[in-house]
Amino acid sequence: MNQILMEKYLKLQDACRTQLVWLLREMVRNGVIGIDGNCMTFMKQIAGGDVTSKNIWLAENILDILTEQREWVLKNALLIAMSVYTYLRLIVDHHGSPSLQALRQKEVDFCVSLLRDRFMDCFMVGRDLVRLLQSVARIPEFEQLWKDIIHNPQALSPQFTGMLQLLQSRTSRKFLACRLTPDMETKLLFMTSRVSCLVFIFIFFWVYLQGFT
Repeated sequence: MNQILMEKYLKLQDACRTQLVWLLREMVRNGVIGIDGNCMTFMKQIAGGDVTSKNIWLAENILDILTEQREWVLKNALLIAMSVYTYLRLIVDHHGSPSLQALRQKEVDFCVSLLRDRFMDCFMVGRDLVRLLQSVARIPEFEQLWKDIIHNPQALSPQFTGMLQLLQSRTSRKFLACRLTPDMETKLLFMTSRVSCLVFIFIFFWVYLQGFT
């Protein structure tokens, strides 16, 4: 399943994508060992900055699975951190659009809940968590969270001493990479390891036009 998600997802018809998401939901519901990895691969396929119907559909369906199976999510610290990292980024894309208001509120509730209940699991994201929280700081639920981070860190976790502790924690490359779709990651790896400087410049602009516009 993971190989299909990594290599073939973009080529799949809508019906096949729907079946894959259904299969993921059933495997999570039944606690299949290793399915958390597939869940994180699905999240990689949710492209940042993309508000097309297919991308929104995937973001909402994966969020529904994570919300429905919260007890399962809470058993995996890395999945908690990856989920918060992913959906904090997506909240920015979905902010301000009336048609996405319901989805954005579900994302806000999901992230705030995990940040408050399992802050030290989210802490493993490192200092990049501060950047993501700054981008959503004007949303009321996050305003209160910011106040606790700055003025009352112990309310989030007895092990959390404050903002400086978070800023001193390095963000692992696996979190930065999780916001690249597998297709984009493959192209960037090829560019940086297989091509000359001049060709790199040409391909860079082509990839930019393909994935970042």
